[in-house]
Amino acid sequence: PHQSVSQERQSGIELLRLLCMLMILSLHSFSGFQHGSGFWQAVDFFRESVCICAVDCFILISGYFGIKWKFKSFFNLIFQIIYYSVGIYLVAVAIGVADWNVKEFLIRFACLSKSSWGFVVSYVILYFCSPVLNIFAERLSPKELFTYIVVFVLALNIVSFTASSAFTYAVVYLIGRLLKKVRIEEQNTRPATVYWITTSIIFIIVYFLLFKTFNFNSQEIVGRRPVGSLGYDYAAPLVILQAVALFVLFAKMKFKSRLVNWSAKSAFAIFLIHMHPTIKYVGYLSYAESLYHYSVLKHIGLLFMLITVVFVGSILIDRIRIFVSDFCY
Repeated sequence: PHQSVSQERQSGIELLRLLCMLMILSLHSFSGFQHGSGFWQAVDFFRESVCICAVDCFILISGYFGIKWKFKSFFNLIFQIIYYSVGIYLVAVAIGVADWNVKEFLIRFACLSKSSWGFVVSYVILYFCSPVLNIFAERLSPKELFTYIVVFVLALNIVSFTASSAFTYAVVYLIGRLLKKVRIEEQNTRPATVYWITTSIIFIIVYFLLFKTFNFNSQEIVGRRPVGSLGYDYAAPLVILQAVALFVLFAKMKFKSRLVNWSAKSAFAIFLIHMHPTIKYVGYLSYAESLYHYSVLKHIGLLFMLITVVFVGSILIDRIRIFVSDFCY
């Protein structure tokens, strides 16, 4: 998700991009369904509840600014995906983490498939659909657009769509367009209060009701309708409301920071690197889950170090990609 290069970057929104990526790193280090008990397991679930809206926030940013069809923007997006899909695989082979396989190499080169990054595929679909979504949003009044969004959200949580992820992101994108139309950052709202209230409700429903009382498993609570509509599902009404509240909170921030803007250019790379299909199960995901075997304090300390190293390291590594991309363009 990106902001048009023709627009001056708002550091508040750029800071939200970085925060969302930290939240995603936290989400991908959570294994509370399988590990832990008592008070610390509850804390772990609260951590998950705090971060669950991160992906929706990324899409809201795209919707708020609107994806503009420019060749350079599209080139940079596709180049970045191919660069990391192929590059990380070759590095993994070189250091002995993965075995060389011609078929696997070709799969990594044809990176826009569910076997690569599910989110990336859905986002590229959204990118292609954005002109239609922009026209749809522009021709409606805010009240009319809001009505359509309510209907779409209800449909998402009642009907199981084959392409539910792409449709979910399209609906969240339209919410971003609506926030722009009503100039939400100028409205007298209390987004921090709404964020923490929705976070607390999500935590209570998921941990105490679904997980502890009804013993639903992770597959049912994460993206499995109808139960997921109450829990950790990006289409869940509470999660969408939580994302909107967090977005508004940062949209109201008016400050300029070169460091924040510079770092935020590489936010997407953090996701592509730590969730690369060749290394994620032998790298970030595996190591994060192994931390549950340590004491609580050691787990927290090592997890903090892991997230920090991946976050900062990915931003620095991505400077090479940016240089290569600009050169090739």
